[in-house]
Amino acid sequence: MRLQGIFALAALCGLLFGCASTMNKVAAEAPINWSAEKGKKVLLIDPDVELSELTAGGVTEPRADWTATGKGFIKSDIGSTLTGKGIDTVPVDAVTDPHEVQLVKLHGAVGIAILQNAMINLPTKGKTLDWTLGPGVTALRDHYNGDYALFVYVRDSYSTAGRAAIILLGAIAGIGIQGGTQVGFASLVDLRTGKIVWFNRLISSTGSLKEDKPAAATVQNLLAGLPL
Repeated sequence: MRLQGIFALAALCGLLFGCASTMNKVAAEAPINWSAEKGKKVLLIDPDVELSELTAGGVTEPRADWTATGKGFIKSDIGSTLTGKGIDTVPVDAVTDPHEVQLVKLHGAVGIAILQNAMINLPTKGKTLDWTLGPGVTALRDHYNGDYALFVYVRDSYSTAGRAAIILLGAIAGIGIQGGTQVGFASLVDLRTGKIVWFNRLISSTGSLKEDKPAAATVQNLLAGLPL
């Protein structure tokens, strides 16, 4: 799905859930009793992050500098959060192996499908968390000697001055115009089975990944309810 499609999804979610919301799900058939799984390792997969500028015409233009800053904050904040909980983590930075790159992309596609299912229940899925990345994730288990993998996907946009002016004019005319939007989700995957055992969605019209403290707040929301 193109980035514009993500913003359309975010707009629809905004109508359903408000300006800022999270959606937390844990797979009932695969609960995690972390105290009983002491010693297990969690792979922190290099986050799939992109920050963009939203122009007056509604076009999103990726910014490599913003993206690098935002990804850095997310990685640092996730690592410190889990380390603070005493979780044994293994950073998986700069994924280059073709199969592992495809797994990151697959997570993005599956996560978007989960978001869509949250609004329009698919007949084969219902409301339960019954999703998987497939047996191919065992490659991550073997490569990095991990038991679970935490995947993160974030798309964040920021309105230009021209876009902000159009939003203001629209508000005066009583017309709602989409501004910058923060859309993201995180998944915890059991590397023994490929099952997604926890999923959380974040959609917000506020926040910033370009600054330390707001980025930390975003990560806190993304990890809300993480069963670790």
